[in-house]
Amino acid sequence: MSLQRALRFEVFLVLALVIGYLAFQSSLAFLTTVIVYAILALSYSFIYGQAGIASMGHATLYGVASYAVAIFAARSLNDPLLGLLIGAAVGALTAWCTAWFFITTTRLTLAMLTIAVAQVFLEVANKAHWLTGGDDGFTGYEVGPVLGLFEFDMFGHTGYWYAAAILLVVYVVMERIALSDFGLIARAIKSDPGRIESLGGNVRRHLMKVYCVAGAVAGIAGAINAQTAAVVSLDSLGFMVSINVLIMVVLGGSRRLYGGIIGAVVFLGIQHAASNINPHHWLFVVGGLLIVVMTVMPGGLISLADRWRKPA
Repeated sequence: MSLQRALRFEVFLVLALVIGYLAFQSSLAFLTTVIVYAILALSYSFIYGQAGIASMGHATLYGVASYAVAIFAARSLNDPLLGLLIGAAVGALTAWCTAWFFITTTRLTLAMLTIAVAQVFLEVANKAHWLTGGDDGFTGYEVGPVLGLFEFDMFGHTGYWYAAAILLVVYVVMERIALSDFGLIARAIKSDPGRIESLGGNVRRHLMKVYCVAGAVAGIAGAINAQTAAVVSLDSLGFMVSINVLIMVVLGGSRRLYGGIIGAVVFLGIQHAASNINPHHWLFVVGGLLIVVMTVMPGGLISLADRWRKPA
């Protein structure tokens, strides 16, 4: 049943991406940003929804990879697919290095440690102006054509389809991982880590693997961000990125991976519309929506589908 549900969402995702392109030709840059955040939310949904790792510093994995891809591109390693590999590798390596500090901690300790680690990386990026550009951001690099054929254009057509294809591939792979024994063990650890330990399982090692997988996916999102935006700023390492991704996953629903994708689309869509109407008070709209969803639908927006399948 879970695999059938995943296949249905994959078909829905393809249709939504095609319709989005056809319906919003003038907003492809914004839609590409939505896709980037959908991939990032997918990575957070994996660690939070599957393994219960409530990190508050997920932007670290995303931002470090963004800088790495941009820096390598400035040094002529600017092939987009190579950049994806670099982003995934840097994201996974960053996850592995940082997870040692907090991976088996819980609740407030976990939140505080992940925030502290994220702030360290932000400050390092800010001070290393010679490498990252500091407050000015990192610019002046070019990204080569996709597969040597499709140049990134100013209207965002190539960037959109490039990001869309990566989103689809990442979702398919991540969903299969979540449905595998690897994902099953992660959910068991979230439910009762003590029991897993008593059965001979190594909770710390498995959570490290889960976090590294999520780090690779977050790194891919960071790579696409660097390649399509042509600039990497300190905001990519900022606390608000982590908070926004957490809200997206909670809003969409953390029980299933695609909840993060739905949450990203709804959150950024409402933010975009509300900020155009009133740029000073759009957070009020987002906050109000989150309160309503968490009160009426604690399982997130995806719980609506469950209600339709099981009418009272």
